[in-house]
Amino acid sequence: MNRRIIAIASLALVIVFVIRWWMPSDRTVRSLPSLPDTQFDYTLSDFRSEFFNTQGTLEWVIEAPELVHDSKTKIATIESPRIVIEPDQGAWEARANQGMIYRNEDEIVLQGDVVIRQPFGAGERVLKTQRLHHDRRQRTIKTNERVEVTEPGASLKAGGMVIDLDTNTMEFFDHVQGEIFVDRNPSDRAAVDS
Repeated sequence: MNRRIIAIASLALVIVFVIRWWMPSDRTVRSLPSLPDTQFDYTLSDFRSEFFNTQGTLEWVIEAPELVHDSKTKIATIESPRIVIEPDQGAWEARANQGMIYRNEDEIVLQGDVVIRQPFGAGERVLKTQRLHHDRRQRTIKTNERVEVTEPGASLKAGGMVIDLDTNTMEFFDHVQGEIFVDRNPSDRAAVDS
């Protein structure tokens, strides 16, 4: 029973810090609120948090079986994270073996078998890479690692990629290779071939 009370009290304290991190303390417009300087390490189990921008729009939802915060580096390490970026605007859902939240920089780095999914037409767009970086200030998702993208009717491989969340565009670079699949039924093929 005492462990449960301590766990609930610890979770409440962390939630207060997270809310304080993302909510300005005064009514002036600030670009990015910051967490108070926590002087202790902590671990959260079955972690879930929602992060809002200064206009009150939901930007991130982060879920993970475990989050470990290091007070010296101000980095929170997340095991097996599920992160939804901009759930109300096309929802990029990312999963990876590990994630790191860099508190002072407002950045998330995902690494190890990173997979991002986004609804696309009648199917979904799937991106695979080994390392991914999301920068809230720049509003970009990028990787300098090999990336593979598949979506209905096409696939693409490149040495790196940048997604601009403001314009919802993707830019690929370094040895870009792509394929477009044309799905024709046999009657269409006979008409074209004759």
